[in-house]
Amino acid sequence: MHFSNYISMRHAKACVERGVRKISLTPTALKQTPERTLAFLRERGIEVEVVASRGRPRKLREEKVKKILAMRKAGVSFYRIASVLGIPKSTVFDYFQRYSHVDVPESEVERLQISEARRVLENIAKGNFDAEVKEIAERGLAAESREELEYYLRELLLCLNGE
Repeated sequence: MHFSNYISMRHAKACVERGVRKISLTPTALKQTPERTLAFLRERGIEVEVVASRGRPRKLREEKVKKILAMRKAGVSFYRIASVLGIPKSTVFDYFQRYSHVDVPESEVERLQISEARRVLENIAKGNFDAEVKEIAERGLAAESREELEYYLRELLLCLNGE
């Protein structure tokens, strides 16, 4: 959680109730926050960090940025990336523009593809599907290569489309 204004004792108690583990503050907010409030937070195991950079902290973590870059490298549209990751299309486009100079190695693209395929298969295996679909998903989870995963994903599509 980030604060650009001082932290009142009411806000500090709300952070403890929510289970916040780390708070970031601007240098000015740190000066304005009473020492008693800071001591209260530290006693309850909440780390207080001073962030010298200006503006709001970045919204996405490095892993999601890598997913955006990898998916775009694989030819996925901005609209599709946004719907898969559950973030606005403008955010996807903005992060792609900001980090387009970063080269994502093929090994990273493949690792992300495999992890996403496994995530989909796990959701299907746990979901409310018929036995045949769940069986294909479970065999897919046991796959040891990207090619096997692709095969089982294709099988799932055929089964779900009734072919």
